[in-house]
Amino acid sequence: MLRSRNLLGLCFLAAGEIQRSVGEFARGQLQARGAGLFHEEANFSLNLSIALAKLGRFEQADQELTRARALFGERGHSRGKVQTRLCLGQHLRIRGDLRGAESHIRGALSEAEEHGFEREHVIALEYLGDVALDQFDNQSAIERYDQALLLAEKLAPEGDLIPELCRRIAEVHVRIGEPNRALITCERGLRVARRINDRFEEAATCRVMAMAQQLLGHRERALRAAREGIQLLRKLEATYELTRILLWSGETLLAGKDAEERGVARDHLWEARSLAMTMGLMRWVERTEKVLGVELELPAAATLSHGPKPAEMPEGADPECFRFGIVTQDPRIVELIRILERAALSRLPILILGERGTGRELLARAAHELGDRRERPFVAGRCSTLPEGHLDADLFGHDRPPSTGATKPGLFEGANGGMIYLDEVSELLVGAQAKLLRVIEMGELRRVGAAGVRHVDVRVVAASTRDLAGLVRRGLFRDDLYYRLNGIRLEVPPLRDRAGDIELIGTWFLHRACAQARKRVLLTADAWAQLKAHTWPGNVQELKSAIERAVSLVNDGDRVGAERIELRPKHRTIRNPGTEPVRENRTERDQILTALRAHRGNQSEAARSLGGMKRTTLLYKMKRLDIRPEEYG
Repeated sequence: MLRSRNLLGLCFLAAGEIQRSVGEFARGQLQARGAGLFHEEANFSLNLSIALAKLGRFEQADQELTRARALFGERGHSRGKVQTRLCLGQHLRIRGDLRGAESHIRGALSEAEEHGFEREHVIALEYLGDVALDQFDNQSAIERYDQALLLAEKLAPEGDLIPELCRRIAEVHVRIGEPNRALITCERGLRVARRINDRFEEAATCRVMAMAQQLLGHRERALRAAREGIQLLRKLEATYELTRILLWSGETLLAGKDAEERGVARDHLWEARSLAMTMGLMRWVERTEKVLGVELELPAAATLSHGPKPAEMPEGADPECFRFGIVTQDPRIVELIRILERAALSRLPILILGERGTGRELLARAAHELGDRRERPFVAGRCSTLPEGHLDADLFGHDRPPSTGATKPGLFEGANGGMIYLDEVSELLVGAQAKLLRVIEMGELRRVGAAGVRHVDVRVVAASTRDLAGLVRRGLFRDDLYYRLNGIRLEVPPLRDRAGDIELIGTWFLHRACAQARKRVLLTADAWAQLKAHTWPGNVQELKSAIERAVSLVNDGDRVGAERIELRPKHRTIRNPGTEPVRENRTERDQILTALRAHRGNQSEAARSLGGMKRTTLLYKMKRLDIRPEEYG
């Protein structure tokens, strides 16, 4: 059964169903671990790492690769060790560590030759060609690729290695000025990719074909190939290759004279930058910023708007963040403000992801203050609180409602010329999502009950506590709207991951609460230790409430100890038959997945194993945590 699951995962991976392959590999890994089959677990971990890397989730891919490497190493499995070393070298190359990458790949090549591992020998040559290509050593790259292709043809003339080698060889041909040879090589790779249903290679080859067509002077063909590649890679969620083609498309369109094309170019470049930030690939972020050029310079007006350091600013707080009401010393929050400064003149939508109470609206207001729309309206709309039947009317306005016969402009019209902040945008119904997409793309809206179209000029800032990409996969959120919103992506870390901010923010709230209550109150060392140890599920808002409550319940001059600070329970326990209590905090999703997998997807049984939970409660938690059926099968 495990072998069948592994083969199924590989089939999904080849067919471009990368998310489904991740689910199969994860389930197989868990089953192998439970059965004590460590070699099989290592294979699943390795394949899971490969799938995660294609999705651009390199941090998770590295974790799985480390697990596989340890398991293969413990059991002296030579082929497995070579494979994991190759993957590690490729990850290092993608991150820009070419010296480390070459060292690992050469070591893997030597071991593959020693043990006669032919497929791994081919892959090692291919990856060494990639390193040479990144070093702009075209001669060495083509030599490596040609050697690899010759060996791959002997192994399997119609195998999966042929399309990826053809794509790489074609890219070298483009670099050395031979676009016709590049197109011929691409066509050969595409024929094999289509024959074996390798949708990933089919999509990735579009970038090289676009480059070749551009070199031949066929600009429209090049852009058409790029658009096709972008569309396919978005469907596959192949983030790394999508970033590469978006960057190329952005560079090409930006070189044109058409204003509309240049606008699309900036959108592509900002999306590429956002994806690179998500993957943690800073060299790609820097490259994208260089292409964007003047747009990344802080506008003069924004520079002049910097006020002096406020006298009441708490010691240690970052002054740039504090002028927007954000008390922090965390470098990740500081970097978010810097991103907003650099993107101040962009019209691209902003997507802010983070838990409730982390200050998402403060970041949205900071974006408004930093941009050239600061003198125009800032309107906040909370999609989760808008009544379902009135949501369209509240957002887009309505004409002649039956009750009054009057007209009412919506939030978008109220924000015309300025910025609108849509909190919990994931709660929008499909109809409203389509209208929002039209406003973003065309600047057009139609009031409910009206026949005519109105034009608005609004920059959109959307926020969500949910995984929008997961909702797209489940068909609950429009993919085209997600890609448009995901222009400048900001991920706000929760308070529990910002240990240095807890006392800083707490001190700020304590001073404010004391001033309002006209009291002098201090917190003991034990109280501060308790605050720092808490997990803060409600984030900054919960910390504020805890401080204000403590100040309101004590007398002037009191010292507040840990026992006088009321906090939400840090965790509760779930008792499984025959097991110790399990802590439920950030691992709740893992616990539910484990239960579902253990009971083969039977939700009733899984719920009972989770401390007698009701099935309806389990379904609610699965929806809230975005647990997909393919993750537990």
